[in-house]
Amino acid sequence: MALGHHQPAPASPPPPLPPTLAHPSAAHPKPTHAEAGPPQIPGGAPAYDPTAPPPTRRGADSSSLTTLLLNLPLFAGSFLVVWLLSRLLPPGLDIVLVVGWLASGALMFHRPTERALARLLFKVRQPTAAELARLGPLWEQVTRQAGMDGSRYDLWVEDSDQVNAFAAAGHVVSVTRKSLDGLPPDQLSAVLAHELGHHVGGHAWSGLLGIWYAFPARFVMAVVKFAVRFVFLVTAQIACLGAGLFALIIGTIAVSLVLTFPPALALFAVPMLLAWAGRLGELRADRFAAEIGYGPLLMTTLTAWQAQGHDDGHAEQRMMAKLMATHPPLHQRIRALEPFVQAPAGPAGYAAPHPPTGPAGYAAPLPPAGPPGYAGPPGYAGPPGYAGPSGYAGPSGHAGPSAPPVRGDGGTGSFGPAGGQS
Repeated sequence: MALGHHQPAPASPPPPLPPTLAHPSAAHPKPTHAEAGPPQIPGGAPAYDPTAPPPTRRGADSSSLTTLLLNLPLFAGSFLVVWLLSRLLPPGLDIVLVVGWLASGALMFHRPTERALARLLFKVRQPTAAELARLGPLWEQVTRQAGMDGSRYDLWVEDSDQVNAFAAAGHVVSVTRKSLDGLPPDQLSAVLAHELGHHVGGHAWSGLLGIWYAFPARFVMAVVKFAVRFVFLVTAQIACLGAGLFALIIGTIAVSLVLTFPPALALFAVPMLLAWAGRLGELRADRFAAEIGYGPLLMTTLTAWQAQGHDDGHAEQRMMAKLMATHPPLHQRIRALEPFVQAPAGPAGYAAPHPPTGPAGYAAPLPPAGPPGYAGPPGYAGPPGYAGPSGYAGPSGHAGPSAPPVRGDGGTGSFGPAGGQS
């Protein structure tokens, strides 16, 4: 159900937005009402104004562009498959098939098609009134903090006992029932901010678009792989010599292809490069959540999962498993968030800079020695230097429920204590 259509009143007031990062300019006088801009909501975020240009615009970052470029070989293979199939059709219909397949990617942004894909592919459902009463206000606060219209997105719930969330297509945002019921509101808000980052960076639609246009090539590759394995098993039952001969023929064809077209070797690296682009997208989504003020909350969530041991098995993984992982390890995500949580020098909420040069906070000059035999009064040390208020350390971290391992959702940017493989 889209947020802009019908939202029941929340059962309880939503939690406050995370504190926005203070800036030295905050010490300047506040502008007048005419210069103040959009009205402020509790927490410091401007209320969403549909007539004003949004400060956050959706696009395609480096991760999304990399995903699209890496899918070009599979797209070319799919185009070849569709073109070969079109040769079996009567004249006129062959062009319709090719053009229709090329234009079918636009359906990924068609809202009714998105909703159908969400139900069929991702097995999600629309939230109940009680679920929307809790999820809706949190999502509205996150999108308002980013200066975006939250009603443009559809909220979904996945019936799963795992802590997870994902963004898909152009407007789908889903959380699991376990996340909705088990995570504290502040941590759930941080998770939603992360998923919004996937939409803003274009990770969701680029991943799904790559999967869609690569489907014909992947389907043919799966059929060929099954046929080769079946023939090999059959010949192995007849005679070991026949199986060895068949394997030799297949190997000769593969080597000939590589020698004829050496760039074909790069195709073996495409899955690993796509996984690397997925890890980059996760870090980009974390960065977006931190830039709109959810850095401390997101870091609290990731740190709690790390404390529960969800990052312990990373060092024991094999190299291929690390290369094919679509999510970076928790300690890497935490390190990437540290610059947004560590307080820079500034006024409220941050450690004050070193005291300026002057009398206050510094040892006073020694008094004159006085007449012979007079030691003089003890030197005045001055008041102690002002250290400033303690830096903002984030809210009191709720550890939340024990988060089980998370499955991966291909191309959807899933969020959880441990990344799966797409």
